[in-house]
Amino acid sequence: MNTVRKSLFWGRDYLQGAPIHTHLQNIKQVSANSSLLAEHQAQQIKSLLTHAVQTTDYYKNYDGYGRIEDFPVVNKNIIRESFEQFESKIFKGQKLRLVQTSGSTGTPFQIFQNTSKRQRVLAEVIYFNSLVGYHVGTRYAFVVAAGSIHRENAVSRFIKNKVEFSLNTLDFASSEEQRLTLLKDKNIEILIGNPSVINDLARHVIAQGDTPEDFGVKGVLCISEPLYPNMRDTIRTAFNCPVLSRYSNEECGVLAYECPTSNKFHLNTASYFFETLDFDSDRPTPPGTPGRIVVTDLYNYALPMIRYDTGDIGSIIPSDSPQFATPILQSLEGRRVDTVYDTAGRRLIIFAFDGTFEALGRLGVMKQFQFIQEDRTRYRLRLCVNETFSQEASVMEKLKQILGADAQIEIDYVDEIPVLNSGKRKYIVSLYDPSKEDSPVSN
Repeated sequence: MNTVRKSLFWGRDYLQGAPIHTHLQNIKQVSANSSLLAEHQAQQIKSLLTHAVQTTDYYKNYDGYGRIEDFPVVNKNIIRESFEQFESKIFKGQKLRLVQTSGSTGTPFQIFQNTSKRQRVLAEVIYFNSLVGYHVGTRYAFVVAAGSIHRENAVSRFIKNKVEFSLNTLDFASSEEQRLTLLKDKNIEILIGNPSVINDLARHVIAQGDTPEDFGVKGVLCISEPLYPNMRDTIRTAFNCPVLSRYSNEECGVLAYECPTSNKFHLNTASYFFETLDFDSDRPTPPGTPGRIVVTDLYNYALPMIRYDTGDIGSIIPSDSPQFATPILQSLEGRRVDTVYDTAGRRLIIFAFDGTFEALGRLGVMKQFQFIQEDRTRYRLRLCVNETFSQEASVMEKLKQILGADAQIEIDYVDEIPVLNSGKRKYIVSLYDPSKEDSPVSN
């Protein structure tokens, strides 16, 4: 049946002129060759900018541009407030795909995508999912937290050969139900979903004494959340297969993917142009220096997204891989709105907390955590732990080493960290904005 699905998919694509196959081959070729990649990007950028200037009201005054840096940086709010000005006149009235984000960081956001853009996204997903062993027609389970909005109708699931696992991660019954499904349906070869939820399923599988040979899982792809090393170790122990992660968003597509040999994230520069800019200006940051991740979507002509501030923070360095010519996303530190500061006002890289919480995860005493900065010196740590947890004093000491000796830290013990509508859990939350503090008065 998997072969039938694969044949039908590619047969239909062939009858339509093979657009998805063409995109797929292009991604493979330019991602592996630096000269082809540079030429491809230059052509796509020129074509997109010319199109935007000629067919949209928002960009019509930029017809004298010399380079992409001449265009303004935009964000969700700017596009939302001037939506019609961003729409290409050529595509108005045509059948377009409406893409809506979950609104996990605020107000929901929506854009239109033209057919070629949608085909490009499908090609991206097919190519990068293949790195973990997924191919069109492969039976897979989509694993998310209970209550997240991901439900598909039965027909759609059948066509995709998809099983949905919706777990209440602290409910034994829901984990046991999915475990039994995996045991029974060994045709499920791939798990795709939130790493926190897949990690909980893996912990349950291990606790029940199952071995990887009891399942048919050949690969795990983690999306939407950070994949921490202790999570990767647990999932790999449970299923003995590659465990990879990708960086994507709903409004664009797959932005970066994890190399299966080096575990480094390579940017999808075959489909997007990336910049990292200063936090307080639009100046580019040096290679390896964190900045705002700004993306130009090279294929969305229905609603051009040029120099789009994703709201994420990260750093980029050149590729050192013989397999991929694409630059490396050296760090992805989360969203700017969730930046945490120490008591002296220094911005912290979220990975500064990894050692503390990874150790608890490896000990098996912590199930979930959420760290919140409430104001300049007040912090709150929410912990979901088991009855053997006895490390509170050690956790407090390590956090004060990171945040400052004058940090006021409250620890709340909770039954579960709630998920957002998107199915994501926010591990780092900032309610503090240093720009809104009164400036100190000099005497």
